[in-house]
Amino acid sequence: MSEKEDVGVEGAGTASGADSGLALELRIQQLELERQRRELHQIQTELELSRDRYARLFDEAPVGYVVFDRAGVIRAVNLTAAKMLGRPDSELEGGSFLPFLVAAQHDAFLNHLRRVFDQSGLPSAADDLVLDFNSHATERVMRLRSSRRESLVGVECFTVLVDITERRLAEEQMRRARDALAQVARLNAVGILASSLIHELLQPLSAAGFFCSAAGQLAQGPAADPERLIGVIDRINGQVRRASDIMERLRTFLRGRQMCKVAVPLEQVLTRACDLVCWFASDHKVQLRCAADTDLPEIFADPVQIEQVLVNLLCNAVQAIEDAGSARREIAIEAMLRASEVELIVRDTGPGLGPGRHESVFDIFASTNDSSLGLGLAISRAIAEAHDGRLWAEPEPEEGAVFHFTLPLMRTAAATPPAASAPSV
Repeated sequence: MSEKEDVGVEGAGTASGADSGLALELRIQQLELERQRRELHQIQTELELSRDRYARLFDEAPVGYVVFDRAGVIRAVNLTAAKMLGRPDSELEGGSFLPFLVAAQHDAFLNHLRRVFDQSGLPSAADDLVLDFNSHATERVMRLRSSRRESLVGVECFTVLVDITERRLAEEQMRRARDALAQVARLNAVGILASSLIHELLQPLSAAGFFCSAAGQLAQGPAADPERLIGVIDRINGQVRRASDIMERLRTFLRGRQMCKVAVPLEQVLTRACDLVCWFASDHKVQLRCAADTDLPEIFADPVQIEQVLVNLLCNAVQAIEDAGSARREIAIEAMLRASEVELIVRDTGPGLGPGRHESVFDIFASTNDSSLGLGLAISRAIAEAHDGRLWAEPEPEEGAVFHFTLPLMRTAAATPPAASAPSV
């Protein structure tokens, strides 16, 4: 074979080898693309499954999910929320949430949204709002817990909607039961104070009778003196007013009604409670002392119920001292101002509560006195907690029993927004 032919064959072999390498390279790339295609398909399938799972979780969650814009228009809603609102999700999306609220709560809802949209980075906002379903002629209380989030269409409010109507109704029933028990406890307290209150009433009535006799003598006969008669009549009027004030205090204390919180000077509540108990303490030769900080603030509370707690603590102390026959017979009430609350402390010189009884005395029907119903301290603690306060006994005081009763200051209580009331259903 000639040299030219050898070169041609060699060139042909080289070209054939290059074609084979190129074909192999293409084959490898083709396999790589096929692998990537399969991976992309698998990822797409997993994403679709994940989206479907999220959609099912979103729709079938036990709580309602609603997405709002700044104006309160519903952007999205799950099936649970749609069921709670009584409309198909297709009708809800794009509509305003305001028609579902009672008119008085429109501003509260818009303020709720404003807090969510304008205060990014802060904890989620929570509010209880009353919804009005005209079609069912009923109202429901919903708790809205919302947070701000970014989405493809901009900032939106993601809200969890929970129906707490049944809970509110149960709380209302518990409140009514507590008020009824408190009324029973007040009646029991008045039974304990009865003899002392009769004695307290007899004094002004006896004085008024004496002045009436003197007035009769000054009105006619040789000792008639019209000028002195006017003064005697004024004294009669004063004694009658005193008796009337005693009866009014008792009537107010006994009046059965729902808890009604108002701004009231703490000193006034303390004075009225001591006035109710002072004769009872005096009859049992117990000295009642009150030491309070100057310029005690106002509290936001039901004054009758706070008086009831204090009267119960004071009556218990008097009875404990009397039953034990204590040589030193004193009860001290202290009122001290703290950073965000006021603390009332009742100390006595009685026998104390006994080892380990500083908590069990608050159990309902727990009593060391045969004349007691065992409701006083249990109801007193319930009243304290209903006012966002506390009531407890010191476990091992140096002498007698020591009870602590705290109440939030008015500015603290006023800062807490009022919860939506339980609807009538």
